[in-house]
Amino acid sequence: MFDWSSFGIEKKSSVDTRMVSLIQKQLDLVFPDSYIDLMKYADGASPEISSFDYEDSGTCISEFFEFSDELRPPTIMWYARPQGVSNLPERYIPIARDAGDYMICLNFNSSPPTVEILDPATHQLSLIAPSFSQFVRLWHE
Repeated sequence: MFDWSSFGIEKKSSVDTRMVSLIQKQLDLVFPDSYIDLMKYADGASPEISSFDYEDSGTCISEFFEFSDELRPPTIMWYARPQGVSNLPERYIPIARDAGDYMICLNFNSSPPTVEILDPATHQLSLIAPSFSQFVRLWHE
């Protein structure tokens, strides 16, 4: 796995195996191991080193959503619900947002889930990385 502290992420999480199982069961999917590892390390993390490039653009992660079954912002269940993000295709789960309020999503229509970014104004999706682990490897200062 990753050394999350090397990205300037402070260890603070109450996510445990029970919570992971509960949310995966509610959403009927299995999250990537590296994503679960991050949530168990720092739920709702705001990495200091989190810039990444995609297509002809670049941005950074503002925050990961809290890995909680509570239905309130900014939890993963709030954004994963049908009315959570307008025009979001089925089996796309928003896991974070960037500095411009674009949604960073896992696309569970592919295996492993790809990481894609949703422009809230145009509803256009763009591929960032073919897996969550490869997404993390893109992060830079």
